[in-house]
Order: sequence, then C-alpha cells, then structure tokens
Amino acid sequence: MKLMSILSGQGFVMYNKQLAKSVSVNAAIIFGQLCASYESFNSKGMITVKDAKEYFFLTSDTLEEETALTYKQQLKAVKDLEKAGYIETKIMGVPSKKYFFITDKIVQELFNEVNSSSEKREDLESTSNREAVVQKVTPSYDQKENLGMPKGHSKVVQKGSSIKKKNKKEKDKNKEDKIDNYQEPIINSHNPQVFKALLLEATEDFYTQFAIGRWEKNAWNKLMERFVDETIQSGRYEKIPVGKIKGYAYVSIKNMADHSDYKKSEEFKEYKEVMEQLASNDTSTHLPFHVSNFLEGDDNELPY
Repeated sequence: MKLMSILSGQGFVMYNKQLAKSVSVNAAIIFGQLCASYESFNSKGMITVKDAKEYFFLTSDTLEEETALTYKQQLKAVKDLEKAGYIETKIMGVPSKKYFFITDKIVQELFNEVNSSSEKREDLESTSNREAVVQKVTPSYDQKENLGMPKGHSKVVQKGSSIKKKNKKEKDKNKEDKIDNYQEPIINSHNPQVFKALLLEATEDFYTQFAIGRWEKNAWNKLMERFVDETIQSGRYEKIPVGKIKGYAYVSIKNMADHSDYKKSEEFKEYKEVMEQLASNDTSTHLPFHVSNFLEGDDNELPY
C-alpha cells in the first residue's frame, strides 16, 4: 500500500527538516505554508512589488486554518524566521495587513547542498580513477620477472632501468590524459540563449520523476518552455551559476508538482465548493478579488 499517494493532499503541510533543526519546527511549518501561498499568489499575478521585492499577504486566521498553529505560535515562528533571514515582513495597505517576502536564503542553501553532494561524488570517482591508474602502470614483481626473462631463455631482454623508464612514461601519459579529461569549456550562463538550452536540458532529467501521472509529454514540454522563458524574462537567470542550474530546475519542478497535486486533492475541491457557494449567495458579502481569482482555472500556472 502506497500511503504517501493515499495521504497526499489530505491536509498535509510540507516543511524542511534542516530548517526545523536550525530554527524550529513551528517556523518550518509556517515557512512551508508561506512558500505554498507565494506560489499560488504569484501564479495569479497577485504579488505586490515593493523596493524590488515580491510581497504577498496572509492573515493570522488563514495561517491558523492551514497550519493549526495559534496566533502566539505564529508570532514566535515568524519572528524566528525573520531573525534567521528567511523572510521579511512589512505592514502595508488600507486597512493595514501584514505582507511577507521570502528571501533567497533557503534556495541558496538547497543549491549548496546539491553542489556539495555532487562534489563529494566527483572526489570519490577521481580517487578511484587515480588508484586504478597506479595499479595499471605499476607491474608486480612477477610481471617484472616475466618482462626480463623470456620463456626458454636465461638472457635478460630488458634491464630494470629500461622498465622503470617505460613505466614512468606511461604514468606521465595517464596524468596528461586525466588532466585533459577534467578540462571543461568555460560557459557563460549569463547569455540568455545558452542558459535556456542548459536549463531545458536539466529539466529533461526530472521528466520520469515528476511528469508521469501528472502531465502528458506535450503538456510537460509546454510547461517547461514557459518555466524557462519566465526565468529569463524575470532576470532570475543572471543569479544562477552554471553549476547550480540543475538544482534550480529540481526545486522549481518539485514545487510545480506539489502545487498540481494540491489542486487535484479532495481538500481543495471541498474548499472550492464552499467558496463558490458563498460567492453565489445573494445575502453574503462579495468575496475579495484574490479569493474569486484563486478559484478560477489554473491550467497555465507556473507555481514555483
């Protein structure tokens, strides 16, 4: 029985374990909900830009409904997140509301974690290759004897000094080959066309992991094209080094998949039905624009 498949979308809030350890569990829960809300508001064009920062607002009632954390618990968690540098808050609007801005700190930490794992693997492979080269070019004592004494003869064909010179040449050649193999072309990822090609290539590595059961191949290709174009048009690509493109693709696509799963869940279906019923009730007040807009179809959204 696949419990995660059965339980996904049934009122679960994702949170980062490292963030829970470094800050607090409640802070990680609040941060996970803030990320989900940002994706939703951003996909609907409901982000407020202030001082080149993307803000969105959430009430304490909404946070309590989504996370089950009380008002006091929320205050403490938000304060801890601000102090740690993961979010910023600002009071804006009339009537005044608390707006949230998610910094790049969590993304940088995820990128660094991906790069660290990749570098460790490369170091292990490099060490294994060097050991293999040494074993290959350094003959054993028996092999030296076979080189020096041909079958059926007692006369030495090669002297020890000749063998050593030959082995040294082979070692030098192998070292040169290894140096050449590790030299990679320098790529300027700040060129939009180059970056687009690299990011599209990176997205294909995650097709099997995320697309199957969610998007058809054609829909996946269109979604990835829009994701890459939006990354370039927004200027975010200028802050992403070549070595971190794959990590950026993974984090973004995972967020898209999680958002897609939530929109197909029974929880969202029930919420949508309640909101639509309230909207059609003549005796009720009109729903705020952001609520009615949130209930519209979202086939073209990019929730990352």
